[in-house]
This record gives sequence, structure tokens and C-alpha cells, in this order.
Amino acid sequence: MQNHLFRRRLLATTIVGGALASALPVMAQVADTPASAGEPTALEEVIVTGSRIARPNQDSPVPVSVITAQHIEATGQMNTGDILRTLPEAGVSTFTPTTTTFSTANNGVTTVDLRNLGENRTLVLVNGRRHVAGIVGSQIVDFNTIPTDFVERIDVVTGAASAVYGSDALAGVINIITQTDFEGLELSAQGGITERGDNENYKIGLKFGSNFADDRGNFVGSLGWRRTGSVYGRDRCDRDMCIDAAATTARQQTVGVFSSFIPRGTALVPRVGAGNLTRVVDDAGAVVPYTNADFGYNRSAERQLYVPEEQIRFNGQATYDINDNHRFFSEMSVFHGRTSSEIEGNPVGSEAIYQDQFGIDQLPDCRDFDGDGDNECRYGVPITSAVVPTALAAAVRAQHPGIADEDLVVGFRRRISDVGNRGNESERSMARLVAGFEGDLTQNLSYELSLNYGRSDYDQRSNGDVMTGRFRQALDAVVIDGETVCRNSAARAQGCRPIFIFEEGGISEEAATYFTAATGLDAFQEQYIVNGFVSGSVPNVSPAGDIGFVIGGEYREELARSTPDPLTQLGLATGNITPETRGAFNVREAFAELRIPLLADLPYAQALDLNLAGRVSDYSTVGSTTAWAASVEYLPTSWLKLRSQYAVAVRAPNINELFNPGSQTFPQVGDPCEGVTLSGGQAAFLNTRSNIADPDVVLNSGVDASTIGDAVAQACMLDSAIAARVARDGGFALTQPEFQGVSGFNTGNPDLTPETSKTFTIGLLFNPRWNDWWSRLSISADYYDISIEDGVGTYGRQVSVDRCYENAASFDPTSPFCGGIQRFSGGASVGALQYVNIRNLNLAEINVEGLDLKASYSLPLNDAFSAPSMDLGSLSASLTYSHLIDFSSTAFPGAAPQTFSGTVGAPDHEAVLNLLYARGPLQVTMGVQYVGEADVGFFDADLESLLPSMTFVNAQVRYDLNERTSIYAGVDNLFDEYMFVAGTNGDIGQATGWTTFPDVYDGLGRRFYGGFRFSF
Repeated sequence: MQNHLFRRRLLATTIVGGALASALPVMAQVADTPASAGEPTALEEVIVTGSRIARPNQDSPVPVSVITAQHIEATGQMNTGDILRTLPEAGVSTFTPTTTTFSTANNGVTTVDLRNLGENRTLVLVNGRRHVAGIVGSQIVDFNTIPTDFVERIDVVTGAASAVYGSDALAGVINIITQTDFEGLELSAQGGITERGDNENYKIGLKFGSNFADDRGNFVGSLGWRRTGSVYGRDRCDRDMCIDAAATTARQQTVGVFSSFIPRGTALVPRVGAGNLTRVVDDAGAVVPYTNADFGYNRSAERQLYVPEEQIRFNGQATYDINDNHRFFSEMSVFHGRTSSEIEGNPVGSEAIYQDQFGIDQLPDCRDFDGDGDNECRYGVPITSAVVPTALAAAVRAQHPGIADEDLVVGFRRRISDVGNRGNESERSMARLVAGFEGDLTQNLSYELSLNYGRSDYDQRSNGDVMTGRFRQALDAVVIDGETVCRNSAARAQGCRPIFIFEEGGISEEAATYFTAATGLDAFQEQYIVNGFVSGSVPNVSPAGDIGFVIGGEYREELARSTPDPLTQLGLATGNITPETRGAFNVREAFAELRIPLLADLPYAQALDLNLAGRVSDYSTVGSTTAWAASVEYLPTSWLKLRSQYAVAVRAPNINELFNPGSQTFPQVGDPCEGVTLSGGQAAFLNTRSNIADPDVVLNSGVDASTIGDAVAQACMLDSAIAARVARDGGFALTQPEFQGVSGFNTGNPDLTPETSKTFTIGLLFNPRWNDWWSRLSISADYYDISIEDGVGTYGRQVSVDRCYENAASFDPTSPFCGGIQRFSGGASVGALQYVNIRNLNLAEINVEGLDLKASYSLPLNDAFSAPSMDLGSLSASLTYSHLIDFSSTAFPGAAPQTFSGTVGAPDHEAVLNLLYARGPLQVTMGVQYVGEADVGFFDADLESLLPSMTFVNAQVRYDLNERTSIYAGVDNLFDEYMFVAGTNGDIGQATGWTTFPDVYDGLGRRFYGGFRFSF
């Protein structure tokens, strides 16, 4: 019996002590555990993340990292996602307030990505139950909706957990456990600001709870308000973010690389057989060459780097004991948040306003369009328009002597600053309701039955967009009775006012009202879940102890809709065409777990347990799936535990991946068939394969004899559209409009199959029992290997066209590589790429492998130093170290593997050290985050591609004035560290506007906060 108690105490201390980021509160728990005190005490049987079988507190067959409420308080963070992202287990999140300013949707959302395997592969639970998604059409949860002051602890399990919790847990599970059984009233408030005077933030919280019905019931509620301010590049000149800059290496940049889309407008003067000239009409009315230094626009001065947000939310929980064996429980969460993103004014070019007969955007082009032997210029503002300055019209005529004004145009690039900056005003709402019953059916059998409903709504309104048709009408003006008006009388009747596109301030308020578009997005996702299971134990079967089991079932239904505004759906604004996405699925599941004790209380076998879990699912979309896991826990002694697990998990495709009808993009795609011709009846390439400014140079360059019979050339000539172009022109030479006019759609795929993963972990937990000094030490070490197959991905457009025309033997217009390629089948552009569409496929293989090491130690200083007359307090420390051995991906079968370990966001070494000093009412905490050196992944090492290691330090002081009142103050990034990388335009992969990777390294700099908590 005594050995069994030691076993339980070992499990409690080693897993808690080794838990990452739980150092501050957990170390105190370790110091006060029964093992430390030397007095055996029964431990509560609870449900620990990773299994539904009740077992001793913190006893888990897999590694679990724990963040407690006390640790959350010690960070001063207002968002649970920000805390979780400091874990070495966490990778680089796609959505954060520092990286979503330029996003077309979901600005300010906060997500968490475990092991860098993608947010879609991280399952988020609240009290062991699924939480509704915050990114509509996915399973990705927005951590803004989960308050910090209602959390009891957060458990993080990395690796496959689908057998226990279902789909999406390939990377792991984040389980938020909320507070219960609170009585009283508690008011809290906090405020903070950066050293540079921005990103001001405030929050107010009220928590209340009470028992009722003669203490048979309890209600806990939390009401909170929070606001965070923005950060602008113009206020961060000390970090080189207030001026446009381009990267020359990872650590060096050229400043003053301004945009040619300027508020006064630049003119594109077309030429025959050559590129357009870029000109500016200066203040004196003269046409002068454009220079970046004299006229360029500094976008960084207007760029918002951090998306501000205001939110209010309510959380409540109620329980009621129907009798001694049955209890009713319920949970309610309501959230409403507003964000406001802002970036520089809309850059509009004539190619976005003028299209050819196929609807493809075109720059000004001069050639013989009508076949009469004379050149004409198209796709621009007619120089006969009254908005074209006289000197500019003359400059166009000078390039085209003998051509009538009616056949001449001029292109433009213009920053539409007259109508204000672009931005998104977004509102997000979330409601979640859980109700159910739990209790005991017999002494050894308990149950739980729950209903779970969740809904997320997203409403976005964007400004600064342009209706292309109306803009085009406003560019063509005439003078009537001394007044400049739109040429089209019907447009005038609708409110058209001329746009003086080549003048700063040349867009009046009335003109802007006519052509500006209020675009937007309305979206929602709903989730319905019915879950039930029975759990218990079977005694007297195994001499080593009772067999624990869980048997249950679940029904889940998800439906989502994302509806852009009509202009966006039809492509009538300057944004890309985006149709409505809607879809739904349901899944029926059965699951079971077994915990089988094999040996107990034997020499060198204090315990040996086998854990089995399995889940069978039937999806309305992908059919049947199976997930399972097997783990072994072995305690040779009371101070050492060995554990290992092998698990197979699945992830069913989400609604967006399945049902997205296609969002438009305009990619740059190189055509491998460019320059193809025939020589003696055999396919070959011309000596000059590309000259979009003058295609005749290509056609007259002669055949490259070394390419006769070339495999790519043969494949290209099997394409009937290309063959028609070669037959007509003698070769395939692209024009500039054809090269720049390629479009494409990214689409879902209802034929996707589930992703699968295999996870292997093995580790040990060490908690020496030899004396009081050693018993305060806890160490865990775990090796993990996660591999994913059939990952949802795409070939990529360039890969598609290159592989499609790789050789004649493999050319197949219906193949996965060729199926999305559409070329013009006739007309002047026959053979040119029109669309290169890509759709989701089961392609990728991903592998991540590493080692996690966690250690904690707690020391009462009076034990270390003799000071009987005074309390020296206690010092606790917790260290977590993560070593990434491998992180690689193969994009599709046959592709070369790519290695990401050692790159930004996936360094080989990461560590977190948490320190706590406590003495009476005083508590001082310090958190140290170490990020190892990393390569940006884009540059040669000789060009300073390797970023050095970086250490960030946060500190907080907390003091209890009395039993009811505590105050605290803290400093984040105490030493104002900043990982500088070059460029402000995302040159090396960082978020646009930043000169660091703000999703990896702290970008805000030193900042201060303070607050109080008062209990009534």
C-alpha cells in the first residue's frame, strides 16, 4: 500500500513539475506535495487531458504541459493565445494582431499552432469539449473568445490525440479548464502601454459566484471588457519601420524604396514594340520622368502594424446536484469584438480598370489591333479625355506620329489617397452553450451526457475599393459649356464626376462617392454536438489493480457560409473575384479506452500499465475513419517513470478545403512553352524564347539546333492551342499583356480524403525521493516523432505547368498537373495561358521530430540559510528546453523534400525559464524566453541569412495589501530587445510593415502594465 502511494505521489510531482510554462504556480505545488512533506495523502481522481479515464491528479500517459491561473496572472497577458505561443511546443501562428493588418479578412484574430503543423491540426477544447471555430469554414479557434480570468488551467498535449477527442488533433490538443465553485465578488482591472507610447491597453473584469438551493447548486460568472490600441510604422523610426525599405540581405536594407503609385499619379506613356514610359506631370504642368527619390510614395508612414480591438464577453457556469448521484451542469459563453485595420490608400493602375475582350487586365498596348496596317493604342485613358493634361497628351503623340488622337491612350498608376486609407472594420461574435448531466450509475460506473451548441458570426466592411466600370467612365471626360463632365450622359445622370487622375487632390468628394465601393463579407459557422460516455472500473480482474474503461459516442454537425458582397462576387471592384462558400458535414463516432494494470507493487515493477484507445468515425463527406493509440507506463521504482505511446490519428477536411468554389488570384507564372516552334516537323525552341516588349525578336531569332526534339517542346506541341499559335505565327512568342494577364482560381475539392498521422513518443519522469533536498527536483524528458501523410495541399501553379509539359509521354490534359491549365483556344491570344487553377489535393508528407526536456526545483530559503528569526521566503525555478531534430515536408509525391528545421520559427533550440520568489504577501516573478539562432531560409549564409539567438525577459512584482486586495506591476521585454531584419515590404517573409518577424520575436519592445484585484 505504501508503494502505491509513492507511485501516486511520483505521478503528481513529476508531471506537474515537468510541465512547461506552469513553473510559477506549479513549483509551489511541487514543494507542497505530499511527497515533499513526507505525509501520505490521498489524491483526487480527476479527468486529465489525454484520456477520459479518471486517474490521480496530473497522472497522464502522454506528456502534458500545464499553464495554471496563477501563471496566467504572472504574465500580465490579456490573451490566452499570447501565453500559449511562448511554449516551445507552439509554432508560428498564421493569425495574430501583428500579422493580419494586410489580411483581407480575420484581422486581429489570435490562433495557436502546435509543432508548426498548422492551426487546422490543433484541436482546442474547453473542459474537454470542442469549441466552435473562429475562422469560418475551418476548425481554427480564435483565442480572443477565451478569457484569461476565467481559466483554472490550460493543458497542452502534443501529438496525435484523435482516438480520444476526434478529428483535428494531429498536432495535439489544447484543453482550457475553467473555474468552478467560486463564491463571492471579485473586481480586477489592468492597464498598459509601450515605452514608445502606443499599443495602450485596458481591461476590466468582474467575477461573481454563489451557491444556491441549500448549497446543492453553484453559479460562477465572469463579465469582462478589453481594449487594445494600434501601432503605426511612423511611430517606430528607431526600428526603421517609418520609411519604405527593401532588403539587400537578411540584416541589411536600402531605405527610400518608395512606391510608384503616388497621390499625384504617374502616367504610363505607351510605345510600339517597347515598354511604357513612366512620367509625372509636375507642379508646373510639365511632363518629367518619374524618379523614386523625387516622387515616390512612402507607404510605411500610413501602415498599421498592430490591429486594435475592443471586446466584451460573458462567461458563466452552473451546476446543480439533483441528488447524491446525479448532477446537472451548464456552460455559457458570449463574445463580441470589434477590430479596425488600416493601411495606405488603394493603389489603382490602369490595368485594373481596362480589360481585353476576355476580361483580362491589360496595360496600355500599341499594335495593329484591327488589321488595317496601322497601329492603335488600347487599354488606357483616351488622350481626348479632358482629364488628360495638354502636355501629357502631347508626350503621347510624340511617341506615335501620324496616329489620330482617337486611337491613342495613356495608362496610369495612382494612389487613391483622396478617399482615405484602406481598412477593414470587423465585428466578430461568438455564442456557446453547453448543457448536460453527469453522475454515478453504480459504485464503479459513472456517466456524462452533454449537448454542445456554438456559433461564430463574422461581419466585415472594407473601404477604399473601386468599382472599375464607374472609375473608367469617370476617366473619360469632355468640356460642355465650360464645365468638365463625364462623357457618358447616362453615367452623368447617375452621379458621375470626372477624375483628374494626374493631379494630386484631383478626386473630388462627389467623384469618390460615385466610384468607391463598400465591399464586405458576411460569414457564420454553427456547431452542434451530442456527446455521451460511461466510464468506470472493473475490479478483481487483474491482480495489479482495477481495469479502467470508457465507452462512448458522439454526433457532430458543422455548417458554414461565407458571403462576399455582390461586387466582389462578380468581380466588379478592383479586388479579385471571390464567390460565396457554403458547406456542411456531420459525423457519427464511437470511441473507447482501456487502462489495464499489468504489474504492481513488485520489486523493480512498482507499476506497469497498458493504455488503449480507439475511435471509429463515419463522416458524411469522407466516409469512415479509424484512429487508435496504445501506450505503456512503467514505474520500476517510486522515483522513476518510463512511458511510451504510438498513435494513429486522422483529420477530416474542413468546409473551406472541401467546398470553396474558387477565389481568384493573378499569379506570375512562367510558361515553359514560350519560344516553342517547329523545325523540319520536329518540336524545338527558338534561340530567344522570351521578349514580351517585342515578340518579333523571338520569332526572328532562329531555331536553337540543340533543342530539336526537346522533350518539353514535344509536350508543348501536343497542346492544340499552342500548335495553333505556332501554325499561325511560326512560333510561340508572348506579348506583355499575355504574360501579365494570367489569372487563376484556388478551389476546394469535395473528393478529398482524410489526413493521417503517426506519432511515437518515449520519455521518462525523474523525481528522486532520497531526501528533502532531492525530492524538490522534478525532471521529464520526452522524444517525439510525428509524421503526416496525405496532407491537404496544392501543387502550386508553376509546378503544375512545369510538370504538365515535362515530356510528351506524360502529357495528359486531364492529369492533376494539367487539369487546371486553360489556354486561349482562339483569337489574337490563342495558346497563351488564360487560367492556371489549383485545387486542394491529398499530397503532402510532413515530419517533425524532437526532444522536450523539463525541470523544476523549489527551495525554501530558510532551509538553505540559517535565519531563524526571519522569513527568507522561497525560490522556485522551472526550465523547459526543446530541441528540434527534424522538421521537413514533401509537397507532393516525387517532389524533393524541404527542410525547415533551423529556420525562423523553427529553431533547433528553444527554452523558457520561469523564476518565482515569494515571501509573505510579496511575489516577484521573472520569465526568460530563449530563441536559438535561425536562418531566414531565403538567402545565402554569405549574405547574412543567419539570425543570432535572442533572449527576452519579462518581470512582475505582485503584493497583497490585505486578504482582499492585491496590486501588481510588470515590464515585458525588460531590456527592449529587437531582432532586426531588413525591409518593410515582407521582403524576406516577415509580416508587411515590420522589420522583424513579429510572430516569432517580440516586436513591440519594452512595455509596462499594472493592475489590481479586489475581492468583496
